Formats: sequence, structure tokens, C-alpha cells
Amino acid sequence: MENTANLVNTKKIIMTGLMMALVTVSTMVLMVPVPFTNGYIHLGDSMIFLSVLILGWRYGAVAAGVGSALADLFVGYANWAPWTLCIKGLMALMMGLAIEKCIKNRRNIILLSLVTAGAWAVFNLAINYIIDYQAKNNAAALLSDDVPDMTALGTFLGEVQSQLMLVALLIPVFLIIIAIYIRKKEHMVIPVYQILGMTLAGLWMVFGYYIAAGLMYGNFAVAAFSIPWNMVQFIVGFLIAALVTAALLKTPAKKFFAYS
Repeated sequence: MENTANLVNTKKIIMTGLMMALVTVSTMVLMVPVPFTNGYIHLGDSMIFLSVLILGWRYGAVAAGVGSALADLFVGYANWAPWTLCIKGLMALMMGLAIEKCIKNRRNIILLSLVTAGAWAVFNLAINYIIDYQAKNNAAALLSDDVPDMTALGTFLGEVQSQLMLVALLIPVFLIIIAIYIRKKEHMVIPVYQILGMTLAGLWMVFGYYIAAGLMYGNFAVAAFSIPWNMVQFIVGFLIAALVTAALLKTPAKKFFAYS
């Protein structure tokens, strides 16, 4: 019995190391610099989502946090590494716990969907207020090489706020559709609770990096400019993870999934 438990733990450790490496490599393979915050977007979130589905939230959090932080160190973003370790680790933890809660009680899917949608809508309203306040009271702090004067700033702020509004509308709608759809379907290729878990984790990632950028650079209005970019990162990661998971669940690899 003890040997069996040791074998299981050894396999978990090996799989955690493998997923940690995949998170690091997928983060580094395609990096797109984000203006204003000196950060970047990448494909690493897809492997973070996959890590949680395979390893569960405990080992998945280790693979996500350490793997992402290592990528920051390797590519020269050491100032972001401590933030990344915490944000990505919590991202995996939240995703896994959300999935477990929804598996135990299907009613939690509807509740968690509505709570997440509401929190996201409030967050976007707060962001737009911060941008408006900064633009009216200290517009010069928003100027940069990409936005050199007040005319360009006005155009840029309009575009950013339009993007934020679009995201604020689409995410709650998406989550509400999930909540309604679960009443009509018992099974999907990708279970609804996995979609909700990935969505919650992705939105936390966007919020976490916004707070981190605001604290690092002392300007929460400028930090808001990274939100649309991080949303793109989340959506791409979500789609890649969903496709890979759907494919793997149709193969013998299904037995390796903690949540399947």
C-alpha cells in the first residue's frame, strides 16, 4: 500500500515537472511586448489551464506559478517574476477549486457564473472611472512615446474605453449563457465547469496584473491600458487549452486528467 502511494506521488511530481516546463516554454515561445507597462503577452496560459486539468489545483498551482516565474527570469523580466509567481499560482488554484465546487454541486455553476460576471462588470466600471479621473486631473501622466500629445491621447483613451466596454459586455454574457446552457445539457466535449473554471482564472489573471502594474508604476490609469492585451492572452490561451483538452479526452490520455 505504501509503495503504491509512493508511486502515485512520484508520478505526480514527474508530471508537475513536465507541466512546469511546458508552461515555461509556451510562455517564452511567442512574446508580444505590451506598451506602457513594459510587460508582454504570451501563450503560457494555455498550458496553465491544461496543468490544472491534469494535475488538480495543488500541483497545478506549483506548475503554473513556478513555470511562469521562470519564464520571466529567463527572458529578462525579473521585476515581474514575484508578481507572476503569485498571480499565476492563484490563477491555477482558483480554477481548480472552482471546478471542484461545481463538480460537487451543479448549482454552484450558476452561482459562480453570476458572481464572476457581476464582479467583472464592477471592475470594468471602476477602471473607466479611474481613466476618466486621471485624464481630467493629470492627463500629462498618460502621455508616452506611443501617445505624444493631448489629441492622440483623446483618440487613444476612446479606443481603450471602447475595448474595455466590449470586454465588459461580452464576458458576463458569455458566463450567463454558460449558466443557462447547463440546464439543457448534461454533457459536453468540454464540461461547462471546466469552461467556467478557465474563465474565472483568466479574469483573475487580468485583474492581478492590473493591480501589479498599478503598484509597480504608481499609476493605475496607465496600468489599465494593458487590460485589453491581457484579455487577448486569456482568450487565446482558453481556446488553445479547450482544443487540446477536447482532443486528449478522446484518447487514452484521459486517464491522466484530475478533472475529466
